[in-house]
Amino acid sequence: MRILLPSDVFPPDGQGGTAWSSHALACALLARGHHVTAVVPRRGVRGVTPYDALGVPALRVGYTAPRIPIVQNYFRHERLWPHLAQALIAAAHDGPPLDLIHAQHVQTAPAAISAGRTLNVPVVITVRDHWPWDYFATGLHADRLPYRRPGWPGLATDLVARLGPWRGSLALPSLPYLLAHLKRRAAALARADAVIACSHYIADGLRDLVPAARLHILAHMVDLAANDALATTPPTTTWEGALVLFAGKLEPNKGAGLLVPIFRALGETHSHGLPLFTLIIAGDGALRGQLASELEALGVRVRFLAWASHDETLRLMARCALLLFPSAWGEPLSRVLLEAACLGAPILAMPTGGTPDILRDGVTGAFARTPRTFAARLASLLADPAERARLGAGARAAALTRFTSTALIPCYEALYAACLAARHGKDLPSGRR
Repeated sequence: MRILLPSDVFPPDGQGGTAWSSHALACALLARGHHVTAVVPRRGVRGVTPYDALGVPALRVGYTAPRIPIVQNYFRHERLWPHLAQALIAAAHDGPPLDLIHAQHVQTAPAAISAGRTLNVPVVITVRDHWPWDYFATGLHADRLPYRRPGWPGLATDLVARLGPWRGSLALPSLPYLLAHLKRRAAALARADAVIACSHYIADGLRDLVPAARLHILAHMVDLAANDALATTPPTTTWEGALVLFAGKLEPNKGAGLLVPIFRALGETHSHGLPLFTLIIAGDGALRGQLASELEALGVRVRFLAWASHDETLRLMARCALLLFPSAWGEPLSRVLLEAACLGAPILAMPTGGTPDILRDGVTGAFARTPRTFAARLASLLADPAERARLGAGARAAALTRFTSTALIPCYEALYAACLAARHGKDLPSGRR
């Protein structure tokens, strides 16, 4: 097949989970002999330029947007969509006949629908977070409190909480635009030939927006061979004792703020007899300064790597005694957890959002729901290398059958084929692939 893969972010420019998940899909499709081109909007550049995206043929579509809250989002979305749709149409005409467009995120989905209609090709949309029902896509009020379907009261108070009383109040006249924008997102999903939810948790949120016959659950995939090869090289980072790793943004929704109460509880209840360990935090964000000062005050041996490279993070995962994942939000399907599980890392997590799609407590990882129980489980696992090894081996064994490109790419191909068949008058199969 010839496939266009529009994605809001894509390596090497984008380094987050969405970017790497889109890249892994593109690489797996290329390895199977399909023709794939990533189409990536890029703020602050002009024109449409080809480039190599770490082995994936790609087009960078430039656009501009003023750095003004709300206004910039109009330029990043409604103003961009017609331009991006034309870039997709032009890319489709530059080569063999196009079979399908698979949009990877919110910024590119409506443009993909528009281009698909013009080209008369199926469009698949992957949903990797809360964007269909939450304007800010986190599913959190002010990035702190989980909520669903906020409506205008939730959006109004969210604006004030995010922007502050003065700027938030000035932004309240934008509410009609915000609500209309959410309707445009929902309309794009409703017109897609198929919508992929990355987890059962995200699928549950989509059931009121997408007909059951067109809603599918397919996990992100990991290139196991490539990650194993990268992990064989020793990391440049050094540490003392056992390596306890946190990898991710240092933001409240990612659970970084819970590290302090977790390690405070660890010190209060398990101050004696713990083996020597170093907490390595691979990530950066708004909470870094607070974490550094408060963890130091607690006497935690900690090292911050800011934005460690993807390769270095994988090497640390492969060698950690324990990966901590105290995510406080409705985690859609964490790429950190997927990659750590595939590398056989022992994982201690909070069972939020889609995390139970990856881990089973006591089998492929360990769960704890509060900072105090998290600290108790952390102490127990640090003292039990055999249990950590068992959980890590279980995580890798399960990941091999569920999250590798070898396991998942036939499911994606079957869905694409079903969408193409439906264009010729056949029924599109429903349910999970």
